[in-house]
Amino acid sequence: MCLCSLLPLSAQEGLHVTKVFEGKVAKIASETIQTGETLRKYGLTKLRTWKTTVPDSVRVKIETLVNQDYEERDRKEEEVDREVRDGHIYYSIFRLGTRRTELSVGGDTSFKVWRQYLCYQCKTNPEQRSLYDITLVFLEGENLTLDKLKKNFKRK
Repeated sequence: MCLCSLLPLSAQEGLHVTKVFEGKVAKIASETIQTGETLRKYGLTKLRTWKTTVPDSVRVKIETLVNQDYEERDRKEEEVDREVRDGHIYYSIFRLGTRRTELSVGGDTSFKVWRQYLCYQCKTNPEQRSLYDITLVFLEGENLTLDKLKKNFKRK
């Protein structure tokens, strides 16, 4: 049980946004961490969702970390959907990279490849226009593609 709960945390190792997921940049209003059978039907192995409402100064800190991961992403197979409004990221989905595992059975070797993505959205809070609602999502899955993610992480 402990090992399963640590898996999603290790998935973000080396990312700048890890600080956000750990609550070191802003207080977490809502967080979901899932692995296992529940996600398998969606083709996912890991999902971590983080949501909060923050002032502009914190939004800028989070956006800076997202931009750092964006600049360091895997550019081998460019997969990006991104919208900038008034000089700030409004919406971004990009492939971070892949995690590869070698499986050996009876002398035969095969590989499993999991693609990792980061999704970010920042909207003005409808009740307090000086605050921003931020959603940050880390996903990992064997057959993930940008098109599949865009269908599920919609701009509103």
